[in-house]
Amino acid sequence: MKSLATSIFAFALAATPVLSLAVHVCPQFMPVGFPNPFAATAPAVNGTYLEASNSVGVLVAGQGRAAFTYGSNGPLGLWEAAPTADGCPGYAFLNAVSKTGYSVLTWNATSTTSWNATAGGYLTKLGFPSSSDFLACKKANSDTAYVLILKTASIVPLSLESSEGDIISSTDCVSTKILVTNAPGIQL
Repeated sequence: MKSLATSIFAFALAATPVLSLAVHVCPQFMPVGFPNPFAATAPAVNGTYLEASNSVGVLVAGQGRAAFTYGSNGPLGLWEAAPTADGCPGYAFLNAVSKTGYSVLTWNATSTTSWNATAGGYLTKLGFPSSSDFLACKKANSDTAYVLILKTASIVPLSLESSEGDIISSTDCVSTKILVTNAPGIQL
């Protein structure tokens, strides 16, 4: 019996696929939401906060409760920001995807963008090009959240393409910054 068990164990090990060297580590718990610390500063979008809608970076009305992870030089993560990916239940990172003169903001399973999210300061994309200037844009015929776009040049094109492929006129956008408030949260 002992040799049979040893043979089955050896066969199970041999049949197990080799693990990839790149291991994706997911957060191990679902934290309680705190008041959202990422507030838009422009008067036209006063009372709106950074959130996710269908994996897109948006500003939504009302502070709400959210479980962000952030720090002074690293990724900015949010629970329930995107559909389940890479085995992480709804956890995603805010990334800036470069276009000409601007970047669209998406929530993805892996982090490709570093942010400075220090309480009392403005949310700033680090690296080249760094920026803390955003555009809050309304989609045509939409009463929903503002699509959030990162300005990366002094001149912004008249037509902006959202991460969903929608064309937005820059005249439908308001310049803003995102203040990182002192709301409690998970700061790394």
